[in-house]
Amino acid sequence: MAFWIRDANLTIGKKKYYLGGLDFTFEIPFEDTDEPPVATLTVKNLSENSRAEIKKNETIILNAGYEGDVGCILLGKVVGLKHKQSGVDWTTTITVQPCADQILNQKINKTYKAKTTAKTIVKDLLNIFGVEVGKCELTVNKTYSRGRVCKGKLLQVLTEIVVSECNSKLIIRDTGQIYVIKDGDGIDNSVILNTRSGLLRADEEQEVIPVESKSNSTKTGEDRDDEDLKSRACLLNYRIAAAEIVKIKSDDLNGTFIVKKGSHKGGNTGDWKTTMELKPYTQPAKKNAKKTAVSAAITGAVSRETLRFGSRGNAVKTLQETLGGLTVDGIFGQETRAAVKEFQEANGLTVDGIVGPQTWNALLGG
Repeated sequence: MAFWIRDANLTIGKKKYYLGGLDFTFEIPFEDTDEPPVATLTVKNLSENSRAEIKKNETIILNAGYEGDVGCILLGKVVGLKHKQSGVDWTTTITVQPCADQILNQKINKTYKAKTTAKTIVKDLLNIFGVEVGKCELTVNKTYSRGRVCKGKLLQVLTEIVVSECNSKLIIRDTGQIYVIKDGDGIDNSVILNTRSGLLRADEEQEVIPVESKSNSTKTGEDRDDEDLKSRACLLNYRIAAAEIVKIKSDDLNGTFIVKKGSHKGGNTGDWKTTMELKPYTQPAKKNAKKTAVSAAITGAVSRETLRFGSRGNAVKTLQETLGGLTVDGIFGQETRAAVKEFQEANGLTVDGIVGPQTWNALLGG
């Protein structure tokens, strides 16, 4: 894309418009939250019939980018509409709610059997409503020993399971995709920003030495985190959204960051860019087995027999204690199998839930 030629298309209901044939502008905010903010589209001089055809809950799809590289930045429904005439010109302002919001406000009433894991429930709930899941990884994949009743609005149920019960994050993007990610993790689509890939030059930064005062000494950790945010902009990039991991390479800023919030903004003329609020990002350490005093003491005495679902005994107890976060009962059940698979995935092993020689070596060394 040597010349960065703008390209976009806008679908309103059954009609599709292109940037060259319609004068429209857009501003689509995004934020690291489970409630994506509304977007605004402004369209000039639609025909009388076209204006009349736009109704509440009409589907809106906006794809934007550059010639040969265009992607979706908004998929939603019309929730607000205003037509205004000035002389011979008409301006139509459309407020759009990302479509996932409507799906997530639907009600669910389903009971899951005993020993069902949180990940199984979350994926099933989203599949019921046909939601596109970009990623589903939980910090803690809780096993519900007595089952779980899921009743209420889908968003409420998902928030209870993902956030409250599994210490994870629920990210809803403007494109309708939902991501369930581990606490402190992000979404990595290999976005690298430099001047050649569209990074815009920032104003010269000055290092400010913070001074503790009565006003800032009482700020919460979250408030202080906001002070660490870096503001940057690039030519419009549909790949960038909330919780995206980006690598910045410039004269004044280098490193890996996670997007906390921002917006896509563009039109036939004027700005055509993506703004971002970035926070320094460090890849969470891979989950390694923690050798407790007990497990370390008995490592040499452990019979490293192959363990699998249904196994019982002291070797299973050692496994559970070494993995950590499990009930140490000597029974290799669903919760233990899920923890083994997570450990195997984090350590580059075959993910089969079976504890053989390679998994034992990774767990206890040797």
